[in-house]
Amino acid sequence: MTELIDVLPGIELPVGAVSEELSKMWGGNKENALSEFRASQMNLVLHFGRTVSSESAKARFEVAVRFAQRYPSRIIVLCPFSKDNQPMQAKLFSQCFIGDSHREMCCCEALILGFSSEDNGFLFNQVSVWLESDLPIYHWFSEVRTERVVKYFDHLLKRVHRIVFDSNIESYPIRDLPWPNSQKVVDLARARLLPIRQAIGQYLSGIPFELLRKELCVINVHFVPKRKGDAFHLMQWLEYGLKSIEDTSIDSKLIELKPNSNKSLCFEIQYGHGQFIHWTQFEDSSISHLTQNLGGIEKKLSIQIKPLLPEQELSEAFYF
Repeated sequence: MTELIDVLPGIELPVGAVSEELSKMWGGNKENALSEFRASQMNLVLHFGRTVSSESAKARFEVAVRFAQRYPSRIIVLCPFSKDNQPMQAKLFSQCFIGDSHREMCCCEALILGFSSEDNGFLFNQVSVWLESDLPIYHWFSEVRTERVVKYFDHLLKRVHRIVFDSNIESYPIRDLPWPNSQKVVDLARARLLPIRQAIGQYLSGIPFELLRKELCVINVHFVPKRKGDAFHLMQWLEYGLKSIEDTSIDSKLIELKPNSNKSLCFEIQYGHGQFIHWTQFEDSSISHLTQNLGGIEKKLSIQIKPLLPEQELSEAFYF
């Protein structure tokens, strides 16, 4: 069976030789040394679970590399083996990029580790050796089982600056785990929603707040399964903006769209006397549609919403 580490780029090395090889690679001789282009700002740990597909692993690795072009990082990729009791394996990947001005260059590195899931102590020790010790650590979980994440609380995650995950792809509500410090845990789905929040929020800000709250009855968010995390955070945002804490009479529901729907994400806000706000985003389209009749006259608006790139989502989740 092909292991995740096998599908990622890099040269194969003994685990114990990676740090030395890294020093040689950036050192070189005085004339062609690349160390001046390698000024890391952070450690980025991309942590895969066993269920991640080869295609998804490659895609997320590429996102991490593109992120490192803008925010120079030491990337550490953790790839569990499909079976236990296999010896650790390592790969070393490096790449240099020409900046937008074509006068500057940035280099990044990825240290890739194949490990058995039960090697908790060894995994922590090896990651500690590879980390840039004086830089903040950002940990990106990707389909790691809940019991494994909880076991990492006391060692692998103890010094991390921020932990991110994507609830669109996770099979369980990872946000609800008993995190030692939940303020450090951020959902990529929430970051992904930023352009939608900005566009809709800008429009709704032109409507008197009293009108948005008066006789509010229902808030429903409809979604396709692959956007379940986006739907959760869209509902949270709408409730936070429109509902008062003491108001329990408003009915809120997350509703999965039918498989043949051409819609991707939408919401409906209903008021007394037939007033409403409807917003719809369609599959494979940057144009969404909003309809409302709060002023007694139905108004329709097309809104272009440019989605964030995956590496921009990471940036939003890590830094904001």
